[in-house]
Amino acid sequence: MIKNKLLYFLPVIIVYIAGMFIDILEVDEAQYAEMSREMLQSGQYLEVFNHGKDYLDKPPLLFWVTTLSYWAFGISNFTYKLPSVLFTLLGLFATYRLGKLLYNERVGFYAALILSTSQAWFLINHDVRTDTILAACTAVALWQLGEFLGNRKFIHIIFGALAVAGAMMTKGPIGLMVPGLAIGFHLMVRREWRKIFQWQWLAMLAIVLVCLIPMMVGLYRQYDMQPGKLIDGMPIGSGLKFFFWTQSFGRITGENYWKDDTTILFFTHTFLWAFLPWCVLFVVSWIRATIQLVKSKFRFQANEEAITWGGFVFPFIAFSLSHYKLPHYIFVILPLAAISTAHYVSQLIDSPEGTGKSIFKYVQLFIGLLLFILGFLLNGLCFPTTNLLIWVVWGLGFLLVINFALKGKTDFQRILLPSVVSAIALNFILNLNFYPTLSTYASASKAAQFVANTPESANYVAYGEVGSYGTDFFSKRIIPEYAAFDVLQEEWRGRITWIYTGEEGAVVIRQSGVPILEEKEYDHFHISKLSINFVRPSTRSQQINHRYLFKVKL
Repeated sequence: MIKNKLLYFLPVIIVYIAGMFIDILEVDEAQYAEMSREMLQSGQYLEVFNHGKDYLDKPPLLFWVTTLSYWAFGISNFTYKLPSVLFTLLGLFATYRLGKLLYNERVGFYAALILSTSQAWFLINHDVRTDTILAACTAVALWQLGEFLGNRKFIHIIFGALAVAGAMMTKGPIGLMVPGLAIGFHLMVRREWRKIFQWQWLAMLAIVLVCLIPMMVGLYRQYDMQPGKLIDGMPIGSGLKFFFWTQSFGRITGENYWKDDTTILFFTHTFLWAFLPWCVLFVVSWIRATIQLVKSKFRFQANEEAITWGGFVFPFIAFSLSHYKLPHYIFVILPLAAISTAHYVSQLIDSPEGTGKSIFKYVQLFIGLLLFILGFLLNGLCFPTTNLLIWVVWGLGFLLVINFALKGKTDFQRILLPSVVSAIALNFILNLNFYPTLSTYASASKAAQFVANTPESANYVAYGEVGSYGTDFFSKRIIPEYAAFDVLQEEWRGRITWIYTGEEGAVVIRQSGVPILEEKEYDHFHISKLSINFVRPSTRSQQINHRYLFKVKL
């Protein structure tokens, strides 16, 4: 057995912490950070608002825990991300315990290590959205409900219900759907019908509903008591109906107004990059598990589990049928993918030397080397850095990967560690250089941070359609935005004022005749929508536009 298992997670946590200092990204992360700041400022915790307007798209748990973090430690990039990173660690522990419960301690350890070093997990710990807490709560729910199936102790129903409620208060009914499909399918293929129809499940649902009361009261007060409110042009008759049906299932039926032009295969290719460097191993493990299910005619013995298969496949199909898709939607089922992959890797390690084991040693080495090449391209050619620490880590990581792959003493070192090291090294240099460099193109946030440190910070406005959530978050207040310069000039007359604007607005200000005391120019790009032409230095200038910050006497 591998000793000092926790030490393998230390460099992973260091990378997570490094990502906590990266500026919040537009749009979702910045929006949630700013909404949490507004919640703290207003003291309205049951009803959720966005710039003072009714907000219905996401339940309140992310805003609640972020507001608590702000209250305790102040408002910053770090304190916005702190609760979600803590939930991530809880989710990793739950994944370990679930893997141990379903198989053994080694599988649990491998599963937590695989999940923690997947590309999706590095991403959601610096670009924090609701899915970080959702995935963690779902993993805890599956672990606790799995424990209940084994020992029938009611305490696990209570903790499982609390976790399900947390998941639902983060992103709606999906928090119940994933554990329900996983546990339900598991009991069906094992023909454990009595365990399906037992009173404890009703008790769990009752506990979940009790936990949801504060959120439901807020929805009822904000919408059901005031029917007919418009959210993005759609009339809302009931906030409760929107939460329990329209928000999630309405995306499949078409009732939800969110739609895009993605295909049913969107999450298939999304998964391949989100679960790097483990996607190939998972695909093989999933094919093997599917063949086993078919051969058994969907009838498992008491010592076999179907939680990981059912909990991954059925939600994956549901997500794929949705009329609106974003990559992070499938992150909730990655803990199950990690356990499935870990089980297969454990079997590989226990198998005698042969073609299969040798192939995967080189497959994982190849993927690891690709990640190092990607890290060099992004940080050496596209966004070059002279930070010595970055290149020392990159070089040492590369040497470790080669050493483990070619000279490792155990199969754990030869199969798993090259991928673990390459993923850590890549995301370490991304968090220290790539993402911070990208954030320099978020001009609204950079301008707001600059103005916040000036004596005239209270006199800050936006002219034209250039405002952003980052502007408000870093200013710690909602910045007024003006469409007409004469109105702006009239309202701020006689005061030294900072004005953030775009290229057309800059022309108007220069031609207005107002005294310009200082002027700053920023390169601007919507960094949440990266493109090859932006990443390439030779074509980047064609993709960016400019924003301006003027200090004027009106």
